[in-house]
Amino acid sequence: MKRTLHTNDLYRFKSTGNPQLTNDNNKLIYVIQELDKEKDEMRSNIYLMDLVSGEKKQLTYSDKDNNPKLSPDGEKLAFISTRSEKSQIWILPMDGGEPYCIKTEEAVMGPLIWTSDSSNILYSANVFNDYHEAWTPYPGAPDYDYDRLKAIESNKHKTKDEKDKEKEKKKNEVKVISRFTYRFDGQGYFGHGNNHVFITAVPNQITPNFKAQGIQITTDDYDYSAPSLSPNNEYLVVCARKSKEADYEQKNDLWIIHLKTKKNYLLYDAPGPTSSPNWSPCGKFVSFSGHNNMEGASTTNDLWVLQVEEFTNNISREIKQGPLTERDAQNITRQLDRPIGGQPSDVGFKGGANVGWQEDRLLFIISDKGAGSLYELRLPSFEISPLLSSEKQSISSMYTNEKNVILSVSNPTTPQELYLLIDDDLSQITNSNDKILQEVTFSQWEKTTYKTSGNVDIDAWIIYPSHFKKTSKYPLVLLIHGGPHAAYGPTFMFLAQLLAAQGYIVYYTNPRGSETYGQKFSCSIDKNWGNLDYIDIMNGIDKILAKGFVNEKKMFVHGWSYGGYMSCWIATQTDRFKAICAGASVTNLVSGYGTSDITLADEFEYGGQPWNDYPHLMKHSPLGHVEKVKTPVMLMHGENDMRVAPSQTEEFFTALKRLKKEAIMIRYPDEFHGLSRPLHQKDRYDRLIAWFNYYQL
Repeated sequence: MKRTLHTNDLYRFKSTGNPQLTNDNNKLIYVIQELDKEKDEMRSNIYLMDLVSGEKKQLTYSDKDNNPKLSPDGEKLAFISTRSEKSQIWILPMDGGEPYCIKTEEAVMGPLIWTSDSSNILYSANVFNDYHEAWTPYPGAPDYDYDRLKAIESNKHKTKDEKDKEKEKKKNEVKVISRFTYRFDGQGYFGHGNNHVFITAVPNQITPNFKAQGIQITTDDYDYSAPSLSPNNEYLVVCARKSKEADYEQKNDLWIIHLKTKKNYLLYDAPGPTSSPNWSPCGKFVSFSGHNNMEGASTTNDLWVLQVEEFTNNISREIKQGPLTERDAQNITRQLDRPIGGQPSDVGFKGGANVGWQEDRLLFIISDKGAGSLYELRLPSFEISPLLSSEKQSISSMYTNEKNVILSVSNPTTPQELYLLIDDDLSQITNSNDKILQEVTFSQWEKTTYKTSGNVDIDAWIIYPSHFKKTSKYPLVLLIHGGPHAAYGPTFMFLAQLLAAQGYIVYYTNPRGSETYGQKFSCSIDKNWGNLDYIDIMNGIDKILAKGFVNEKKMFVHGWSYGGYMSCWIATQTDRFKAICAGASVTNLVSGYGTSDITLADEFEYGGQPWNDYPHLMKHSPLGHVEKVKTPVMLMHGENDMRVAPSQTEEFFTALKRLKKEAIMIRYPDEFHGLSRPLHQKDRYDRLIAWFNYYQL
């Protein structure tokens, strides 16, 4: 007999990703990640599956291996490993043998890109720019700052043992900050290094004292990201903001780098951010994701295609030319009015591609009404058509080669797994979560739609508790997504299933401001948080109460990030909920402006700057209405959060306590905006359930 889900099951789920097929298309290389309870970290290893027999073989065992990339000749598998506590490239011979390390001076970042002859690999690394020795971080800095800061940056590329030895020395590790944009959540402080692209040779075997020579391809004081190599191996296309005003611009241009000469050419003068450039197999096109910034951070992220054949021909002929612009780029998804990208599960593999080229078509994932769907662009007609779309499942990422398509898919009762697309149907490849599926019963679900103000349709999902009966009444937990331009959908949500297993009706909606419903819907709450979005959510509560199976005296709220903001906002606007748990919440738009790592995006979202728009910002801040709170509030926050500063929770908590209202604050050490350590993830769920269970009494 199956049992219900509990918090310890968090350690049982396995996420699969980074798939790719061997050259004969008969074997699949992929990564399995799972939480390690004892070490309190994520385990990541590489596997090989025979698609004919179904036999699975584990290729690596360090628990710290990821980003596998098979060489074009199929003989070597490159991957990135932190088994030495310094990320390096490792090579595994596919005909057998132990993996060996390509030791580079730099700590390696992905993606790994093989040259077509399988002799070299391109990679990225964050390195200190070798300025002349007169350089200082700001005018008037002490003379020793150059050597001091260079030593700090070089320390990033040392092994754990080397770092431990350095800790014994007393050092001046003062941070010097002169940039407007100086940190990023999940990454930390930028320091004085930049992301650059390197290339290194890959020998078939190495000697004990072998040390690779990483040759830096990109230079200067700018960051380069998302490199993609042309099919003829002559050019590299990268994203970069090469401007002294880069910190103040929400844009990312595309540059072409001639690998032989290392000359840089501005390919696309972008009006907004760009990401994930990819060459077509014929070398005539480059696809990329991005938008024109017309609605700030709310602008729908589209798929674009540039015709680059003439541009690269002019480079080889040494003909001077200006960059391409938005007029030259074809917006593939504009007519769909849906964002590029899929919808991952909360316990699924993060990352992966949203776009994949084949000889005569470009495949891509868009999200429509919360569900990731697969589309294709046919060449040379540029006709678009859907290949796989359903309200009952969601695609999160994809992999393509010349003939095949592999998709990562989940639904509310089935965790994310890998599937092979065959004639527009899915054939499941991996079964990494079969064991827990055989042991645990997952709650049934339903999608509903209701009308809100302005006659707008709002989608919502209900997860029913086990043994649900319409004639009974159940407590309810309202979940609120982050963003605000994120979305719920038909994906597997561990938290939703966990709460349903505790006997709760779980309810979540996509109010106005959510993405995947079009540009107008997404930007409808800009500069006006806590208005239409709040109305939509409360109307949703009214609709589910009308169904008759919810106990209106036992309703609860939980959200994270923007969902935390809305949870706190709800606490200031109504007392219809029994208790609230808010995570990583923005509570004061005034102070939140100056303590976030995305100030420019927040300025657009919030609707102004503190020195010009103080009344407006406080009007839309939960802190500005804190005296009206009557509901018990639990506040959670990661202590290293750079997206929403922990002080946001502190301000709201202090105000609640000063007003002698019921409030608890939970702080998670060494955590950014999201919780990464398994212990903290489980603790969040345990405290959330215990908090709500207590207030049911």
